[in-house]
Amino acid sequence: MDNSLKTVPIKSFKSVTALSTCVYNLHTAEPHTYFANGIAVHNMSGDMGAVFVDVSNEAGLQHVPFSHNAPRWRIVSRGMCLEGTCNNTSCPAYKKQVIINLGLRRFDVLVDADVMTSKCPVCSQYVEPTTCGFNNCLWRWWGIIKPNNGSPPVEIPPCYWKETENTYDRFDEQKSGSVVWRKLILETKSLN
Repeated sequence: MDNSLKTVPIKSFKSVTALSTCVYNLHTAEPHTYFANGIAVHNMSGDMGAVFVDVSNEAGLQHVPFSHNAPRWRIVSRGMCLEGTCNNTSCPAYKKQVIINLGLRRFDVLVDADVMTSKCPVCSQYVEPTTCGFNNCLWRWWGIIKPNNGSPPVEIPPCYWKETENTYDRFDEQKSGSVVWRKLILETKSLN
């Protein structure tokens, strides 16, 4: 993985024969992936986080009207939705942007996005979430952004509750951009 958490090809592979040991305080000049007992361990040089849409930039907040003929992977339910691309080659939604309905809840994007919560609505395989949307609910967010210029992380307190009714309000990644989040909490509750 590189600094923006994108997968990159392995450039070299070295095998080291040694007795079982624990390694602490290992430092490298750039990100590396290590394999230990068949497990890939990623060193991100302190840039841990998740790349996700910049919800602090509302320039990309779209109010999308509903369609009567949306494909089944683009159906929206009340509450919070995540979006990402299905990578299952045998799924009808392969390489399509799918909507993952999460309902009314609090969701930690870095902790809660797993195989049980962030899955394609058609094939149920894991989908890496990249943006979010909301429907018929109150919603807000807060978190910590990792600037990419070497500056310290920026903590953003909870924003005021926003309301969405009969549209799907989603963040367009092209307009809002994406950032590395150290923490991102999304929260929804009923309009009543």
